[in-house]
Amino acid sequence: MKKIEAVIRPERFPAISAALQEIGKDGMTVSEVRGHGNELGAVQVWRGRQYKVDLHQKLKLEIVVQDAEVDQVVNMIIDGAQTGANGDGKIFISHIESAIRISTGEVGDRAIANGRVVKLSPKAEIENSEVVEVLKKDVESKNLIYSELQKDKHDVNNYIQP
Repeated sequence: MKKIEAVIRPERFPAISAALQEIGKDGMTVSEVRGHGNELGAVQVWRGRQYKVDLHQKLKLEIVVQDAEVDQVVNMIIDGAQTGANGDGKIFISHIESAIRISTGEVGDRAIANGRVVKLSPKAEIENSEVVEVLKKDVESKNLIYSELQKDKHDVNNYIQP
């Protein structure tokens, strides 16, 4: 799995988001960030005074995809974000060791599959199902412990985690 981080112009986001949704990439994290690269600071006038603005508003997209999908997603981001001017942004790609979907305990590629069925080799499917079963049992036991705690809230400070 790979994590794609793209810092882009905010006005380019709707086109990029629409393109990613067309290929089924609905899951992403979007953050408002400020920064600068090679673009020069702009001088702006506000209430009769001049101010130099060095930090520009940008959006940071974070998307985790399977290795085979990296080139397609990166090319869609470039196509949507590129204007040819300084300040178009940057894309960073890094390796993700593992991913776990908190709600279901799914691990690996299944955790980032957006509800799609991901075909694994029979060996990988067996290994992943064993891990998921262990995680489900662990989650179930912690839920049971938590529900016992909720029954006796005044004694929470005496609780020792197993």
